[in-house]
Amino acid sequence: MSIKTIFVGPYFEGAPNDRAPADSLAAYAIDMASIHGAQLSICIGVSKMSAPSISFLGEARSLIASANQERRAHAETYAQEVITRARSAGVTADVNVEQGEYLHLANVFASAARLADAAIMQPNNEVLSLLQGVTEEVLFNSGGAVITPPVGWVPHGTPAQITNAIVAWDGSARAARAIGDAIPLLVRANVVEIVTIGGDPDPTKRYDGADIAPRVARHCKQVRVTHLPAIDGDIAGALIQHAQLSRADLIVMGAYAHSKFRQLVLGGVTRRMIGAPPVPVLMSY
Repeated sequence: MSIKTIFVGPYFEGAPNDRAPADSLAAYAIDMASIHGAQLSICIGVSKMSAPSISFLGEARSLIASANQERRAHAETYAQEVITRARSAGVTADVNVEQGEYLHLANVFASAARLADAAIMQPNNEVLSLLQGVTEEVLFNSGGAVITPPVGWVPHGTPAQITNAIVAWDGSARAARAIGDAIPLLVRANVVEIVTIGGDPDPTKRYDGADIAPRVARHCKQVRVTHLPAIDGDIAGALIQHAQLSRADLIVMGAYAHSKFRQLVLGGVTRRMIGAPPVPVLMSY
């Protein structure tokens, strides 16, 4: 079991000069591809502005068209920079630029992620940002694991190096799937900590990390089990605090949504982790 194809989806939806999140994402993806000897498949998404109606002023429509062209040109330039950086790191990569509105880009990203062993996407917790929706679309409709690293994540000098990993275990099928998807990463960690957190109102969830520990231990160097109480009922807060205190490099967890119609109604822990991860988070659905 290994990771040999990685999809990464940098996304530009605002000012062309705001490229720090995309740079951070590319650095993490290139480093991971180098570590695993993987092919990198890069799709740079560019949001497309559209005029509200056909009667919109011609001059304003021209300005919108010019802005869209500027965004695409910036993305194409950036695409060549990323390819150069990947090749300098010894990573084989292909890149394409896709411009369109939200639904188009979300479908393109999810379809591309289905062809990879893992997808790396930007986190975003801004209420009006379309990026969060694109990342959620990949998570719920790609059929594979999605990794969201924090912007600027470089804990050991190399972004994707994993020393201490946390597995958030609640006995669910989604958590079990996340572990399976994460094994190629977990085997490289010095320590894998299986963390259970009390306080979830769902009675179907179990909190005995010792149940899953033997499975993980057969793959990993060192495994330990920790049970934590929720902080004033805040399960995500307890997990975030523990990850920071233990200097974890990765959290592995299942993703949850309260509605099967759309993934817009996410579980609270899922939304916080996909929007503002404290460390890189691998989720599976």
